[in-house]
Amino acid sequence: MTPRSVVAAPAADDGAIRVNLTLPVTRLGFGPFSFDPIEQMIGCPLVDILESLMTGPTYRRPSATGAAVEVYPLALPRGEGASVPLGQWGEIGFANRDGLLALTVPWGMSGWLRGKLGDAIVRGPEAGLSLDATARVAHALVRLRPGMAASFPLGALGEVGLEAG
Repeated sequence: MTPRSVVAAPAADDGAIRVNLTLPVTRLGFGPFSFDPIEQMIGCPLVDILESLMTGPTYRRPSATGAAVEVYPLALPRGEGASVPLGQWGEIGFANRDGLLALTVPWGMSGWLRGKLGDAIVRGPEAGLSLDATARVAHALVRLRPGMAASFPLGALGEVGLEAG
């Protein structure tokens, strides 16, 4: 099955890049108790990090693997973005750099990034350090085109990706 996920939305008249971020549902429930290991790792609910960029509420849908993913509808104004810390793995980041999508991914994903986005990559992937300077990451600038698609499958967990908003 082919995974879905970075589908580029054409920049709106306001210069914003509109995308949906898809992430696995990681909240575990045990009766009246629930636990989210990602929330514990980053120190706050993910929606708190993304809230200023969100254009609507989060919702759930099945991924290409059938596992549920949470969808965060985002608009990235020029010069704006967000980064989600992943501890020892680095971070996942995205921003609008003059109409190009600036992506930051853990270094181990740089080959995947090159393979999925190919000639849409304007620059990179280039090695760098995470914001906390504790892990290697890859930075790339991508010129999004309508119909582009990419995601990083996580097996039974679903996927991480971006798609048209």
